[in-house]
Amino acid sequence: MKIALFISRKNQLSVDCCIEIINLLGADNDISIDQAYKSYFSEDILSKVSFFDSSKKIETNHDFLFSIGGDGTILRSITYIKDSGIPILGINTGRLGFLTGLQKESLRKGLELLKDNKYQIVKRSTITIRSENNNIDFGESPFALNEITIHRKDTTSLLNISCEIDNMYHTDYWSDGLIVSTPTGSTGYSLSNGGPIVAPESGIIILNPISPHNINMRPFLINDTSSIKIIVKEKDYSLSLDSRIYSIDKKSILLIKKSDFTINTIEFAEDNFFKKLRDRLFWGQDMRNTDSINK
Repeated sequence: MKIALFISRKNQLSVDCCIEIINLLGADNDISIDQAYKSYFSEDILSKVSFFDSSKKIETNHDFLFSIGGDGTILRSITYIKDSGIPILGINTGRLGFLTGLQKESLRKGLELLKDNKYQIVKRSTITIRSENNNIDFGESPFALNEITIHRKDTTSLLNISCEIDNMYHTDYWSDGLIVSTPTGSTGYSLSNGGPIVAPESGIIILNPISPHNINMRPFLINDTSSIKIIVKEKDYSLSLDSRIYSIDKKSILLIKKSDFTINTIEFAEDNFFKKLRDRLFWGQDMRNTDSINK
């Protein structure tokens, strides 16, 4: 197998996990690491691997990318994966880990399952943004796996965000901002803002206003084949694509739609999405009853 290891920044747990993977798989597989992190490893480890440049798109001859860290590491890795279709195995050395498919404590077992092809691929939709007049440069990765967020900047005043769906007027949001979320992002910022949890392969997009002035404004789900047109009537605001933040200083018309590619993540039967809801969010658990917690 040809495997790229993408690690979390300055995280010793992730570096140690990376070393363990190299020692477990290095003899029989082609392992590469980001050349920016050479200094984290000994000469012995470096002699067992090749190197890649994560500022460029991944070579398509890789079988897998292992993202070692937390959900944020996976979000950073997608700008390297882009539309290659190469499956990502997220190995959690962080905290919550909704996107990761394997806990570091189960590393050896998970790698055996991977070698035996005992896993599923979860195809996660992404959303793409551009400005109508192309007057905002979103670089080479104008897409998000979790969410695109419009947020007020350096002011306590509300934003006026007008929204059209499939060329039909939807509403004006008077709010601190607007989250446009994928199903994958439904367990992220949108959830913290009162949004619904959605299974990752559902065909929807969530529109979720941030602290709207009208308390009747609620999260709204639309078909992911819809096109969204957003007119931000203020000229100074922040816009984020997952963890990548842009400062916008002009009135803008933004066009958002589902991307024509998915991000493919690896999932093992023992740590599927519904189990994560029970484990991470304590669903179905009576906190007064330790027996239910330990099931």
